[in-house]
Amino acid sequence: MAYSGQIAEVVVGVSGLTGTKNQATIQPTQLLQANNITYESVTMRKEGGASKFNASAISGTPNIMGGWDWNHDGATQRSIIVATNGKIYKDAGDGSYGTELKTGLSISVTNIPVFVEGGKEAAANDRKLFIFTGSNQVQVLDADGAATGDIATPPADWSSNYPTFGFNHEGRVWGGGNSNDPHRLYYPKTTNHEDFSDEKSLSIYPGEGQGIVGALSFKGVIVCWKKPRGIYVVDTTDPTIANWKISRLSNSIGGISPMGACIVDDDIIFLDATGAFHRISDVREFGNLGTFSLSDVSDMNPFIRENFNLAKLSQVQSVFYTAKREAHFAMAGTGASVPSHRTVIDISNPQLPRFRVSARDTPVSLWLKEDSDGIPRLTSGDDSGQVWDLDTEARSFDGVGYEGRFQTPHLDLGNIDPSLSAKRKNFDFLELVVEPKGNWNLSVDVIIDGDTSETLQFNMGASGAALGSFTFDTDALGGFQILNKKKSMNGSGTRISFEGYNSGDAQDYSVAKFLLYFRPAGEEPGS
Repeated sequence: MAYSGQIAEVVVGVSGLTGTKNQATIQPTQLLQANNITYESVTMRKEGGASKFNASAISGTPNIMGGWDWNHDGATQRSIIVATNGKIYKDAGDGSYGTELKTGLSISVTNIPVFVEGGKEAAANDRKLFIFTGSNQVQVLDADGAATGDIATPPADWSSNYPTFGFNHEGRVWGGGNSNDPHRLYYPKTTNHEDFSDEKSLSIYPGEGQGIVGALSFKGVIVCWKKPRGIYVVDTTDPTIANWKISRLSNSIGGISPMGACIVDDDIIFLDATGAFHRISDVREFGNLGTFSLSDVSDMNPFIRENFNLAKLSQVQSVFYTAKREAHFAMAGTGASVPSHRTVIDISNPQLPRFRVSARDTPVSLWLKEDSDGIPRLTSGDDSGQVWDLDTEARSFDGVGYEGRFQTPHLDLGNIDPSLSAKRKNFDFLELVVEPKGNWNLSVDVIIDGDTSETLQFNMGASGAALGSFTFDTDALGGFQILNKKKSMNGSGTRISFEGYNSGDAQDYSVAKFLLYFRPAGEEPGS
């Protein structure tokens, strides 16, 4: 017998996480919770797992403050890390970090290492890796050397006031952020990236802000951020240095950290001093750059204020994970002294950036490291001497399960029929459209008018559900198999929300949508 009530489609996660407190403004496609999940495959899925890269933690379990995937000749892959024990390590590929490139450095949890690739000024020259730490002279690794050394000829200003950031732009390795002149960018000779003997530099609006905290090379110009306010653009496209132009992009927002911005395709995403995320785009029709608030799209500001330690924003590190089209920002949660969460912005659809959060790891540092297929994969260093390969296929955190949780809005179903908004509804069935992942359950809490009424268990294995006179079983849709899983429900009310989760080791799920079977109060039940 066919069901005689109504069926509402609840599409989960299409618009990502929202932080708004106004229930009336939440879209049916947004989420109230999105922890340790991902939007890949156009479904709601638990995010990839994590495995240890170094089997044994670095001696003394220091914080891993930064890392870099270094391949100086296209055939010799090394992992370089900087730790709070004052050492720079090199790994030969076995995860042992057996080579100490440098010892005796001053490295604390406030030092954010910035790695810049340079050298190769002429065909016969080695490639070099420059490491900026802010409390030490810039370190330089020649090719696959066994030690780093101080940069050969730094600017005089860097003799005891060391730069906090660097970047490669137009054939030069630039630097800045030194405390004695924090509004200045320095650049070397094009023929030698270690030679600043000409003392060439640019003063960037020195009367504004506290100083430059970071800069990037973007679309042929330099974009730099000051704290707490100020974004500036240096146009170096003219071959004559005297014709370079410095302009202000914004004097109302600024940056927060040397690693607080990352380039994502044709845009830059950065975090400001209030914890808000912004995007800088190349506005071709106007011939300049434009800014746009990403946080405002999903009203994320209340969420950031409540869940993160804004006093630790200067420790933020970010990276663009190209393989998944995601910008990852390592941030300290409320009460944490080092980054304990990743705030992730999915831009697989550039017109609809989607936020989510991962609270599983302790990502003190973030970088990308090529896997065996040559794909740069997300990597992190934690607060106990461990380097982690993230987004692994197995949904396991070093052999331990972790929870992936999401929650839909409290829906009154007025989105399908405005007359339903104020009506009480009787809820009969819940059906999930899923991609089969294994013989375990996805738990779904049913929340009616703010109270949890029951928890339904949906097996994520490969068996179908009988519906009426026919059966939905394994079928193909969009390149993957789908199943329909249906459970009876109890309860009635005006609003309903669903909270899905599981936490077992290697347990995954992939949910496309929910189908809610209901009747306005007073109607007879169907089947």
